[in-house]
Amino acid sequence: MSLEISVVSASSLQNLETLGKSDPYVTINFQGEKKKTTVKDGTLDPVWDETLKWELGIKAPRSDECIDIEVKDYERIGRNRLLGKATIALRNIVLAAPGTPLDYELGLLGADDSPTVGTLRLTLSYVPPAGVATAGSGGSVGAIAARSAAVSSDLADGISAAPDASAESVPKGGMPQMGTPNSRNRDALSSAKTKFQIRVRVVEGRQLLGANMNPICRIKFDGETKQTRIHKGTTNPWFDEIFFFQVEKLPHEVLEDFLELQVCNSSGIRSCTLIGSFKCELGMVYDQPEFAFVNRWLVLANPDEPTPTVQGYLKASVAVLGPGNVCPDLSAGKSDQDDVEANLLWSAGVHLQPATFVLSIYCAQDLPRMDAGTLQSLKEMLGVGKASKELVDPYAIVSYAGKEVQTKVLYTNENPEFRQNLHIGFLFPSMCNVIRLTLMDWDRVGQDDVIGTATIPVSAISAPGEDGFLPTFGPTWVNVYGARREWELLDGESAEKMNVGADRGCAYRGRVLCALHTQVGSYPPAPATAIDNDAFNSVRRFRSTRRFVLICQLTGTWLLENTGRPLEIEVSVGNFGNKLENTILPSPSSTHPANAVFDGCKYYFLPWDEASPFVMVNCEYEDVTHRLHAVNHITSIIDRLKKDIRGLKSTLRARRTSEGDQEVTNMLQTVISRLVAKCSLKLPEVDPVRHIETSLDKHLRDRRRSELDHLKNTAQAIDTSNVTQAMEELESIVSSLESLAQAPQNGIPDVFLWLMSGTRRLAFIRIPAHSVLYAHEPTSQGALAGKFHTYTLEYPDDKNRWSIGGVVRASVWLGREEDIRNWWDARPDVQLTVYAETYENQVISVPGSGKWTDKGLLMTRPPFSDADGRFTLSREAFFEPDGWAFQGDWFVDPDPSVRFAADAGRQLFTEEVFEQQVRIPGGTWIPAPNNWADVRGDPATHRDKIALAEGWSWRDVWSYDLQRAVDGEGWEYTVEAGIMGWSPQEKIFHVCRRRRWIRDRYLTHKVEKHMSLPIDGWEYAPLFRLQFHALERKIDMVRRRRWRRRLVPTQQGLPPTPRLAVKAGTGEEEFTQLTCPRMYIVSAERHEYQLRAHIYQARDLPAGDKTGLSDPYAVVSFCNSTQQTDKRSATLCPTWDETLIFDDVKLSGSVGTTETQPPDIVVEIFDWDARGAPEFLGRVFCRPTVLNTSEGYDPCPLQWYPLARGNEKQGELLASFEMLLKDVGELPILPPVRGDFYMVPFGVRPLLQRTRIEVLCWGVRNMATYELQSVTRPSIEFECGGETVLSPVMANLRVNPNFDKPHLVFDVELPKEELYLPPLTLRVFDHRAFGSKPLVATAVVADLHQYATEPKVSRDHMLVTAISSLEAKPGKGKPGTLDTDVDWWAKFYASSGQAERSGSYLAKGYEKLTVLSGALEDEPKYNGFRDLVDTIPLYRGRGEQAQFSGEFKGTFRIYPLNAEDTEEPPFVLDGFPSPDPQELLARVYIVMGRDLAPKDAGGSSDPYVTVSFGKTKKTSKEDYRPNTLNPIFGHVFEVSGLLPLHKDLKIQVYDRDLMSSDDLIGETVIDLENRYLSRHRATLGLPRQYHVSGVNAWRDIDLPTEILLHAARTRNLEGPVWHSDPLSLTLGGITYSLTDFEPKDGALPLTVGDPRERLALHVLHKALPIVPEHVETRELTHPAMPGLPQGQLLLWVDLFPANISPLPPAVDITPRQPQKYILRVVIYNVFEAPLQETSFVAKEKMSDVYVKGWLQGTNNVQKTDIHYRCMDGEANFNWRLVYHLEMIEAEQVMVVEHKEHAWSLKSTQQRRPPQLTLQLWDNDLIMRDDYLSEMTLDLCNLPKPAKTLKGVGPDQVPQMMGNGDINSVTINILDDYKNNVNLFEAKRVYGYFPFTSVVDGITEIAGKVEMEMEVLTEEEAKERPAGQGRDEPNLNPKLPDPERPATSFLWISSPWKSFRHIIWKNYKWYCITFIIFFLLFLFLFLFLYSLPGATVDYLVGGN
Repeated sequence: MSLEISVVSASSLQNLETLGKSDPYVTINFQGEKKKTTVKDGTLDPVWDETLKWELGIKAPRSDECIDIEVKDYERIGRNRLLGKATIALRNIVLAAPGTPLDYELGLLGADDSPTVGTLRLTLSYVPPAGVATAGSGGSVGAIAARSAAVSSDLADGISAAPDASAESVPKGGMPQMGTPNSRNRDALSSAKTKFQIRVRVVEGRQLLGANMNPICRIKFDGETKQTRIHKGTTNPWFDEIFFFQVEKLPHEVLEDFLELQVCNSSGIRSCTLIGSFKCELGMVYDQPEFAFVNRWLVLANPDEPTPTVQGYLKASVAVLGPGNVCPDLSAGKSDQDDVEANLLWSAGVHLQPATFVLSIYCAQDLPRMDAGTLQSLKEMLGVGKASKELVDPYAIVSYAGKEVQTKVLYTNENPEFRQNLHIGFLFPSMCNVIRLTLMDWDRVGQDDVIGTATIPVSAISAPGEDGFLPTFGPTWVNVYGARREWELLDGESAEKMNVGADRGCAYRGRVLCALHTQVGSYPPAPATAIDNDAFNSVRRFRSTRRFVLICQLTGTWLLENTGRPLEIEVSVGNFGNKLENTILPSPSSTHPANAVFDGCKYYFLPWDEASPFVMVNCEYEDVTHRLHAVNHITSIIDRLKKDIRGLKSTLRARRTSEGDQEVTNMLQTVISRLVAKCSLKLPEVDPVRHIETSLDKHLRDRRRSELDHLKNTAQAIDTSNVTQAMEELESIVSSLESLAQAPQNGIPDVFLWLMSGTRRLAFIRIPAHSVLYAHEPTSQGALAGKFHTYTLEYPDDKNRWSIGGVVRASVWLGREEDIRNWWDARPDVQLTVYAETYENQVISVPGSGKWTDKGLLMTRPPFSDADGRFTLSREAFFEPDGWAFQGDWFVDPDPSVRFAADAGRQLFTEEVFEQQVRIPGGTWIPAPNNWADVRGDPATHRDKIALAEGWSWRDVWSYDLQRAVDGEGWEYTVEAGIMGWSPQEKIFHVCRRRRWIRDRYLTHKVEKHMSLPIDGWEYAPLFRLQFHALERKIDMVRRRRWRRRLVPTQQGLPPTPRLAVKAGTGEEEFTQLTCPRMYIVSAERHEYQLRAHIYQARDLPAGDKTGLSDPYAVVSFCNSTQQTDKRSATLCPTWDETLIFDDVKLSGSVGTTETQPPDIVVEIFDWDARGAPEFLGRVFCRPTVLNTSEGYDPCPLQWYPLARGNEKQGELLASFEMLLKDVGELPILPPVRGDFYMVPFGVRPLLQRTRIEVLCWGVRNMATYELQSVTRPSIEFECGGETVLSPVMANLRVNPNFDKPHLVFDVELPKEELYLPPLTLRVFDHRAFGSKPLVATAVVADLHQYATEPKVSRDHMLVTAISSLEAKPGKGKPGTLDTDVDWWAKFYASSGQAERSGSYLAKGYEKLTVLSGALEDEPKYNGFRDLVDTIPLYRGRGEQAQFSGEFKGTFRIYPLNAEDTEEPPFVLDGFPSPDPQELLARVYIVMGRDLAPKDAGGSSDPYVTVSFGKTKKTSKEDYRPNTLNPIFGHVFEVSGLLPLHKDLKIQVYDRDLMSSDDLIGETVIDLENRYLSRHRATLGLPRQYHVSGVNAWRDIDLPTEILLHAARTRNLEGPVWHSDPLSLTLGGITYSLTDFEPKDGALPLTVGDPRERLALHVLHKALPIVPEHVETRELTHPAMPGLPQGQLLLWVDLFPANISPLPPAVDITPRQPQKYILRVVIYNVFEAPLQETSFVAKEKMSDVYVKGWLQGTNNVQKTDIHYRCMDGEANFNWRLVYHLEMIEAEQVMVVEHKEHAWSLKSTQQRRPPQLTLQLWDNDLIMRDDYLSEMTLDLCNLPKPAKTLKGVGPDQVPQMMGNGDINSVTINILDDYKNNVNLFEAKRVYGYFPFTSVVDGITEIAGKVEMEMEVLTEEEAKERPAGQGRDEPNLNPKLPDPERPATSFLWISSPWKSFRHIIWKNYKWYCITFIIFFLLFLFLFLFLYSLPGATVDYLVGGN
């Protein structure tokens, strides 16, 4: 593939020479490679005829690339001058046929882009790579373009397809058209009524308009409304809920119905405020593929607005399923791909305008090198490029809402000037919130590389609402971050994620100057346009910079891993301070390299001693401090408010009771007052001299001020009496403030601290610039500016984000250069020390010779260099910097880190020495010349002569090490030491052997000792890049020593940043380079502290072992020291009770600074393993409390710290940390000692009290196998507070999963404060053969407070009194009266809000039952029936791999014991039921099903119920309900089982099928064991009234008085004590009277029983949480579709012991059966009928009227005869319509039965209101009959008929009571309307009724009918027979033929009547005139006809 350009000639070139003519030549630049022609001397019309060729390799160029051409005048002296320039776009070239030459004659432009007279002739030819087609060969541009060009092409396609405001069509992504090809789906639909199921899955909402909202989504369809749960305090709620709608209609009616989704704001004051809605026809959904929209974004709008605007977005899936349709996968999806406008749907009327983002890309800076020099050289060797300087070919890609555009590529340019406007078209407003700007590096060979990515949140640069503004941005710099700047050959996955913006970037990679503005109303004409010079120059003022200074004072770095190399800290902002960048002035930005020193336990630290490294980075950036100060101002409010909220939560957590509410209220009022005061402060002012404001700055300032005022008013309106609600509102204010604390136009890059080893970057911390920015106003200053903070370093390649690369305590300050004086003034105690520094480097000349030189192969560094060996720094070449002078001479200053011996920081150290021997092959072993050596073979001291260091003691004697690959005597063999490896087996050819002698020593006391160093100060290492040490070793090949010379300022005030000029090179190659000295700060104040870390316990730790437990220990790191606690075995809630003392902690700075800014303490929890490294469990950073003991010692209380592993919470740590000042006063006495450890002192540890823990170890359930064996004989160990109790061993889990003796009691010392309660651990062991007891499962009960209770008081004497008083006055029952007017269904309907279907039930004084909206155990007041037996899941395994292993059934009770009481209190859990298996009888009442999932192809089911319990299974298969999804079952099943073996009652609903197996619709499972054991008495719900007969007759085995007595005993209540006059009882100190519940004048049903029983029942409901009589609603689920509801089942369960006989009779819930009725409707006359037609002949208004009627839901349509030619609106009929119907009068519904199919076995029942529809029609002989008007009458709510014709009026039509606006003509009388009549009660109704019609949306009366309606039972109809119409028997009443006028006839059957009444009547005179004229004409015709003949006859006859 190649590009050839033939430069032919030029003409009329400019002459730039004063004497002679120009010497032109041509340079052509393509893809960064320049080529030029020869020079033509002295001519203005040169002819070259030269061909230049570019080999393009295998990668095709993009069509948007350009060829830059310049014609220059060659100058032998000076610069070549430009004669003209031109640019050729590559698009036309690549579109041409391959190899086709294209001729160009280009007009040349001048330097200022002005045209010149010169021209240039070229010929271009392009040959594409093999397999790539061009446009000329039938290909496409996208086929040969690169990815980015394809993106631009796609954008162009998207623009062309985008909707226009005036266009009729809507593009993809908008509302689909009703006429799309998919509408053929409707062709297969039936014309009869069909059942449909509509499934709506609401996934999530985004960008809902408003703030502090509690959104809820409502779905409305066909008059039914369903809604999601409320999501509090969010504008982006995640719903993920699915809803079903069932409908049976004509298909076209269903598809014309509207589905509406509304998102509302549900708050306490306004119950529901509409935010926005989406409405569409179902036909639109049905026409889509698979009849569904899946995961589409719906545009929400307010329909009440004149011009609806977008109020937010809702993601939903909608499916319309007809017969045989399969539902697609409606699973919720959430990804970034959702932000694609092609996925949008909007309602009709919502105006989404076309809009364009215009992003102006001006230039970029500081781009990194993307290719290494070696790789570039390789490319040059392969012929695909030449080496270049910048090694980066940048271009920018901007993406938004799925569209991308890009700039041109600027080759080999690290500071490119793009000068392009990028246009992105989209629909406004859009839901996409992110504009992504990606810098790319073009690559000739492979795929283009990502330089870095920046994001611009649209929500931060725009604001909705009336006071909002369109997205606007800049001009400003956008910083780009990504992976390390240094080029790497193989980037890891983490680096790629950082570069593309998926992860947080770890390095600054450049910045882009850009601006954005929004154009609404049109789409862009082109993806990119050029920025002219004027526009480019106009932004230069935004590029003006100011000088800033970044200061960092470092005091310590610890928690480091051992790298084996010197380490240093580098501080940078942007490229400033990056020591690897050579394009900017250097700064003293790094600490000196130092070896990491062991901290004595686990980690390493950098020994910096008293002189703290000081870093100062000078940088230049635009002054955007006004933006960052505003962010800091709001951030300070947020930080203060969050701190206050944490304090409130801590107080509320400590106060679980209602005590101290006033104190909490006062705290809350203080918080609100502080918030109001802070919101009232003025925002930072803008300095018009220094700051340049953009339009976005002004908008954001106005928005922040208005929002702060609004939040202030909101805070003032908070109700402090409701603490919970007030806390929620405060957290909502925090969210609102956080949305304001954004700085989208921050041009200053973030600050980076890097841990480095040479040039290798190891770990980093990224600090936002605004957080360390200085300001004169404290509220505008960064939270960390100038303050010491402990920063955590993270590894850039750490995938888990668990590990940390160390911690750095530093004070970081960023400010303007003129503000640096403020930094020094705030630190009067510090002194700056500056050293010039160079390293002298030498290598050994010959290995083993001991001669050192500065030459040789190993000498890879200059003789004098910097620490990294990158620069030549000779001591004589240093020059004094401005403002500084050298003090003294150069001196050797070794690094302090090499002074530390190998045992530094260790408590235990192993001395080692190797004994060496030699021999000749096969000879005897003799001592080697170097008999004693170290591990490297260097000579060492004899083992017996090794002296013991001071402060150490030997632990044992010398012994040889056998824990290595050695023989039995510790020897290992080799042929040649240092060359060959060592072997544990002796061979005959081995000539060398050695063995390792070891001896342990331990530290007895600390001694200030460092290794003595030679005076010359050399440091040695094997290689330069490795760690240096003080003593020379045999393998050391290089050495260095550090020379320093002190610098002192020579001027008063602040000296400038010192930069040392150093000369390098010799002769002509001499040059000057800049370097920076080392800077240190020495504080005049340095104090010594003692840290006491009180580590008490932890809870909820993750499992580290496969047993599900851990062996945890804590590692505490502070400053330069680390200690660890003892490990605790096999626990997840360890109690260490240890105090770790860190003595002699020296910190620089004042005590006040340390008190407010102490170093953080790092506590890590590890799981100890016998093999392998410990496993990390969690980490927490804690801040110690600094105490000055001279002012008194007040111990710090323990508090819980959350442990985390990455972003996951991993338990809590209970600890306290005290930093005690040692300089003044005496320290508190040391804590007590337990063994080798200090305990937590008594002033800190929780105050303990004797506490009793009762355990009801009921049993285990669903135990999983362990090691392929079933768990059969388990026992459980309970551990809390160091005490344990073991349950008895279960005999056989399969026979009885309960423990024989479940009640366990143990006393333990527990903290009094509930905050410190330790967790309780359960360990389940399985007792197996041969004494094996493996741990099979574990569990942790973290919150023991939920089981806390008060000690039980003995009440035996009170119970006896209560019992005796009860027995003394037995109640007398009265005979019951049977009420046959009510049934159970009346009770159910009255309780479920359907009183109209309950008859007179409520009027008679009967009580309701409770209809629950969910399962009974889900009611909050019952707490899942866990009051006696709780269910705790058991797990086995470690961490995320932990597996569910079973369930523990039991509960706990915790209560304190009073030490003063001599008597033991009674057990709280005493009186539990027997744990032995018990047979139980369950009576299951299945009431009805709701919204069952369809299983048949017709969209319905034939459901029946199956109930199974234990080994009993019963079904209603033979009594199934055909073709329904809402069946009324009315079944009662009695099943029995054995508890606890059979604890689950399973209820399944099946769909019966004839040919195949029945399909499971859904099932629900009820845990009967919890219900049976619960003290809420869930076995049988108690009714509200005590009846002795009737449908509400008492059906419990115990009387209310007996139930009350038993409940008082189990709850340890005093009483009940009965009183006779008046009848009352006392329970728990409260007296209840019957008159409190039953007023004296109240009407009670006749079936109520004994007053004493009634009172006991009332008290049970009033005083105790007893389960009432109820019907619960249970969700049905399918095992194959977990989480997807399959409908609901209404039921309840009664439980009885199986040994009870006889059982109470079951409640009769048989469904009501309909009664047969006959409806007779006599149509007498119709008046004022609309005259629809006009007679063609008579021109008279008339209609051929007849009446058609039917009962809704039936097919029995009857018509009257026709009253022809009704011309005055009056029609006479005397016609009887007769209808048969089945009616359930109590429910006022009609039962309609019909068979769905001919093969259906049973008819489908439908219950609907008895509605009669009568319609008035105009008969047509040929055409369709014309509809005139109608009425629909509800027979149970008839409008009262008018007595006379004039009495008919709007009062009989409710729709006409208002303005007449209605969407239906159905007449539905309101329930409270006074004129309604129930026909089934009145039996007969006669009078006048109106017909109505709707005209232009207004209901009008269109006819009146005189009729009579009568309803009769079948028996009555037989007694009073009547025929249909006027057929016989024409009786009751007898209907005579109507007396119709003579004009009423059918014209085609009565022609004479037609002539007489139509023609003659209207045209009589016309007819007479016609006859006369006809006779005259006939006479004339005959006269003329006979005249000739008569004339001839006359003439002939005359002759």
